Amino acid sequence: MLYTKKATETQKGSFGLKERLLFCLLELPLPPRELMSMLNMAKTNLALLANKCIQEGLIEKTRRADDRRTLTYSLTEKGRKHTESLLNEIESKFHTVITNDKERQSAADSLDAVTELLSYLP
Repeated sequence: MLYTKKATETQKGSFGLKERLLFCLLELPLPPRELMSMLNMAKTNLALLANKCIQEGLIEKTRRADDRRTLTYSLTEKGRKHTESLLNEIESKFHTVITNDKERQSAADSLDAVTELLSYLP
């Protein structure tokens, strides 16, 4: 739990568990079980991380109307803007490091291939 508390305190220019959680929720709301698997963390640590993000107004916890036992986390508008800002920052840094269009496309293709390869790992 101490690791989780420390890891959620991200320094400018680096990405910690909080940012990883936000990126996981960018496309759609997810239940804790899926987030625990994606982030490779215990339920208690996910709860600590999620509560911190809820307090910051970045995510919200909701229950389904038809089954109150089913819990999901989703991005708030503030969380979506924060995540999009991080993505813009990454893209901006990418363009400053690689200025040639041909090299940029080659690097993007390589990153896509690595991402696909990593998706097969447990």
